[in-house]
Amino acid sequence: MYLKYDMKLWIKIVLGLLAALIIVVGGYIVTHSGYRIDRNNLPQFIQADFVDLSKIYSISKFRSGEGHDFSGGGETCRSMKHYFTPQYDPTAKFILDAEGKGLPPKPDGKTDIPIYAPVDGRIISISEEHTPIGKQISIRPDHASQFTIRLFHIYPVDGIKALSSVKAGQQIGVIGKNQGTDLAVQIGGLPWNQNFVSYFEVMPDSLFAAYQARGATSRSDFIITKEYRDAHPFVCGGDMNEMFQHPQNYDRSADDVHLSGYTAPNYGQSGPGLENGSGAQNRGGNTNQSTSAQPQSGASTIQNQN
Repeated sequence: MYLKYDMKLWIKIVLGLLAALIIVVGGYIVTHSGYRIDRNNLPQFIQADFVDLSKIYSISKFRSGEGHDFSGGGETCRSMKHYFTPQYDPTAKFILDAEGKGLPPKPDGKTDIPIYAPVDGRIISISEEHTPIGKQISIRPDHASQFTIRLFHIYPVDGIKALSSVKAGQQIGVIGKNQGTDLAVQIGGLPWNQNFVSYFEVMPDSLFAAYQARGATSRSDFIITKEYRDAHPFVCGGDMNEMFQHPQNYDRSADDVHLSGYTAPNYGQSGPGLENGSGAQNRGGNTNQSTSAQPQSGASTIQNQN
C-alpha cells in the first residue's frame, strides 16, 4: 500500500517538474524568439551610439552588396548589416596574411577608436572571427530581449567578458584607426534565428540627429528596400563561397554612404598589400563570422547640410 502511494507521489513530482520545465523553456523561447516583433513598428531601443561617430566617414547600406552574404528571414544573397569605416589612410602599413590579403594594424593605444555598449544589457558571447581581426561581441538588451546586437572585429577592453552586464555608453572595446567594424541587429537570440533589421530602424531620433548633422536626411539613406533588392538581386557563390558576384556594370556607389568630411583615398600611396586598392582588408566570412574593409572609391557622398 505504501509502495503504491510512494509511486504515485513520485509520478506526480516528476510530471510536475516536467510541466515546470516546459513552461520555463517555452517562456524563454517566446521571449527570445522574436516571433511577436512587428517589422513595420520596431521599437527604438538603442540608447547610445556604439562608435565614436566623429571618426567614421563611410557606412554601408542595409541589404547592400558590400562584403559577403549576411542574410536571413527568407531573404538571401545580400548584406543585412552595416559596415562602419573610418577615414582610410592609404599609407598605413598593413600586414599580409597567408592569402595575400592586407590586415590592418592592431590598435596602438594612442589612436584607437572607442566602441561602446549601445544598450543596457548583457554580453551573451564573445567569439573568434573568421579573419583574425578582433572578436565578435553579442549583446542582449535588458529592455528589448527579443533582439541581439552583434558587433564585429572589436578588441575588448579589460574586464569585458561573456556574461558581463553593461550600461549604455560604457566603453567595451576599441578598433584600430585604419580598420572598419560592422554591426548587425538580429531579431531573436536563438540559434535558428537569422532575421535582421537595420541599426537605424531601432535608433531613436535623439541619436539619429548626430547622423543628420553629418548630412543624412532620413534613415532610408542607409537602407535598401527588400523590394528593390529582390528586383535587383546578386548571385552568391554557394555554401563555401558567400562572396557576391555583382552583375555587369553594377554601380558600387549605391552600396555606401559617405558622411560629410569624407575624402576619397589615394590608392597610389598605398602601403604593402594595398597597391591600387587591391589586397585591401576583405569583407568576407559568413553570418557567424565577418570581416570589415576599407571604403570603396566612388561611393555616394552626403554633404553636411547644416
